[in-house]
Amino acid sequence: MPLSEPQKIVDKSEARFKVLCAGRRFGKTWLVRRTLAKHARIPNSLVWAVYPSYRQGKQVLWQSLKRKMIDLNWAKKINETDLSIVLVNGSTIAIRGAEAFSKLRGVRLNACVFDEMANIPPESWFEVCRPALSDSKGSA
Repeated sequence: MPLSEPQKIVDKSEARFKVLCAGRRFGKTWLVRRTLAKHARIPNSLVWAVYPSYRQGKQVLWQSLKRKMIDLNWAKKINETDLSIVLVNGSTIAIRGAEAFSKLRGVRLNACVFDEMANIPPESWFEVCRPALSDSKGSA
């Protein structure tokens, strides 16, 4: 499925931090999956998709993300419990929930994508994910 013109604008932006406010049927989840893959193609990267809850991330993204990584022959190891995929290039894509965001501390992220940010505590960005992107100069 090719990107729409508005999606292309977001995808091609060179901004380190992007914010998108869009309604239903824009293709946000499609764009999330594409963005995760784009950053994970760099070897040994850690890339997260952060949702308001772990369960929501699993419900919204997990099956399509897993299927895409398998179809591309990028998946080396799939962890159904942790909702993470280790890729053949050593990168890891993981889905995380912000309901207990303090448990997400202590990692070095290369990129993260928030979905449904209006329902995520701002502290998960300011106190956890933003600092985790500092060393790698990662994007979100």
